[in-house]
Amino acid sequence: MRKYFLFLLTMVILVLAACSNTGETVDTSAPAEGDGKEAASGDKGDITVAYFSAGASNNYLQTGIQEVEKVAADYGWKVDVYDGGFDPLTQLNQVQNAVAQDKYDAFLIEAVDGNQLCDIVQSEVLPKGIAVSAINIELCGAIDEAAEGTLTFVGGQGVNIYEDIYKNIVENNPDGGKIAVIGGPSTGTPYLNNVKGMEKIIAPDDKWEIVGPFSTDYTANQAFQVAQNAIQANPDLKVIFSNYSGMTNGVVEAVNAAGKKGEIKIYDFGGDEWSFNAIQNGDIEQTVIMLPKEEVQRGMEAIKLHFEGKDVPTFYDLTTEEILPGTPYVNKDNIGDFEAKGLPEY
Repeated sequence: MRKYFLFLLTMVILVLAACSNTGETVDTSAPAEGDGKEAASGDKGDITVAYFSAGASNNYLQTGIQEVEKVAADYGWKVDVYDGGFDPLTQLNQVQNAVAQDKYDAFLIEAVDGNQLCDIVQSEVLPKGIAVSAINIELCGAIDEAAEGTLTFVGGQGVNIYEDIYKNIVENNPDGGKIAVIGGPSTGTPYLNNVKGMEKIIAPDDKWEIVGPFSTDYTANQAFQVAQNAIQANPDLKVIFSNYSGMTNGVVEAVNAAGKKGEIKIYDFGGDEWSFNAIQNGDIEQTVIMLPKEEVQRGMEAIKLHFEGKDVPTFYDLTTEEILPGTPYVNKDNIGDFEAKGLPEY
């Protein structure tokens, strides 16, 4: 009787279990929801991207971060933003951690130091099948070109741009004189390209004497101190070139504080709202437009084209964008042409 009772009890349990089964089969080998791998072999509308920003401490970078989030939302993708803090080691660790998470389909990289990231991109990122777009800073020493194995490079701060800036400075100041050159972090491609342009155009010209170049963290406070020291040490300083508007306003403050407005000419790179106003006010001679929105848009566009199986341009030149009025160089004579195009954008 006891065995019969146990048999009936077992049958009841089996029947109840069968009644509670929904008939669905769970594939325990499938990726967890939201890890981004669903898009790797199926619908390309669901992609997970890691955006490695060089930093987040100024308007240019913040505009780029806002734009990447907007573009991702438009595409129906997910994006995680990593703030590199202008520290090459911090960014390297961020990339390593992102690779270890095994959830990203693509990396959009704005490198602090494109050479330092080269090894991990080549040895760990690309072998995992992660698509890579580089913006603003080239990877692996490539020049206006995608590094080996990566999709594209989006840039507008090549050596040729800096050469043109210095050519313009020489043309507008035929008597020459002392020029102070102020840049961002010394490991960054913009700083290195700036120096290369300076060495090619200014250094061989006997009419010019270079003060610097000086490396900063792109902040106005540090640029103010550097410019103030340069002015004090060189009372006959004629020109200052600063390669980011966010720090050029510190340079303007230093020149004005020294009573040298109009005596020291200031040239800028950045093209933000402040620099446009500074041109109108006569505080700076020229700026070079930067397009943080288009920069991110093109980098994300390359990733989208890749997952759609389409050809991807290996280089997007931001200085030829249709939003520009035929030139990236803004001065008092042509500033209205830029404003008619809806610029600046940050």
